[in-house]
Amino acid sequence: MKGLTIGENSLGFVTIRLHFSASAEKDVTHPDPEVRARAQKWLFEAKRAYADENRWNQEMEINWFVATGRRVFPEFQESIHGPEARQPNPRKVLYRAWDFGWHAPACLLGSIDQKDRLIVLKEVVGKEQSTRDFAQHVIDQCARWYPQWSPGWQDFCDPAGQHVSSLESEKSEKRDVEVLNSLGIHPSWDYGWSRKDGRALIHQLLVLRTDQTPSIWVDPGGCPTLLQAFLGKYVYPEGKDARPKDEPDEGNHPWSDVMAALRYLTTGLYSALGLRRFKHMPIIKTETPNYHGYGSPLR
Repeated sequence: MKGLTIGENSLGFVTIRLHFSASAEKDVTHPDPEVRARAQKWLFEAKRAYADENRWNQEMEINWFVATGRRVFPEFQESIHGPEARQPNPRKVLYRAWDFGWHAPACLLGSIDQKDRLIVLKEVVGKEQSTRDFAQHVIDQCARWYPQWSPGWQDFCDPAGQHVSSLESEKSEKRDVEVLNSLGIHPSWDYGWSRKDGRALIHQLLVLRTDQTPSIWVDPGGCPTLLQAFLGKYVYPEGKDARPKDEPDEGNHPWSDVMAALRYLTTGLYSALGLRRFKHMPIIKTETPNYHGYGSPLR
């Protein structure tokens, strides 16, 4: 049932998670346009009663992952972007995106559906693992989740993966990509993408399309760390003047690592997803020009 999740926590207790989207009259993604319009009206009125967005997220979105700072992707809503599990098309290639690192290496598994939407299916997050050990763990997990996937896999990574690793655990000084190559994995990458560019693509994916669906879906059961990052663990931290900084906290492991993997996935697939890459962002002037007597604006 949509909006209702029943599971078991690490202590063995049965947990029940009930979201307001379980009610059809409050489901903003309902297929009936009239019901959807009523749900959107209810959501607008309900959010007005909460002056603090963090309180709304905790009380109504069941989000207890809010960190100090401003969310990098505030438009993400679990009820819209992560409503239920999605299955990949068995005739299409699956994609993997790798983020290297000793503290929390990460790998995301995704696919593209028949409507060019990105579905993030699974995540694998390591802890204090060398690239070889983590890559072998990912291979084993993929074989368990998707045995003998005939269309094959396509991998993406960060160009920084070409840099020689300085970790003591990898004394051979082999580069991370070479380690993957030795295991039969050959990732690709495209130079010229900044972190800001990657975040811009993710913002495009989160926007609702004309069919009232987003261009990205995150499986909440398969990607719990990525879900936490979206909901509040991946933030712009506050500076000394209490204003958010210009760059997110990239040292907030493992949430920054799964977000990095998502950037590599979107930058690798941006053309397949129909996204626009802005090499030169337009300069938008909001101030009113001041004209002198001859009709031309003053500098």
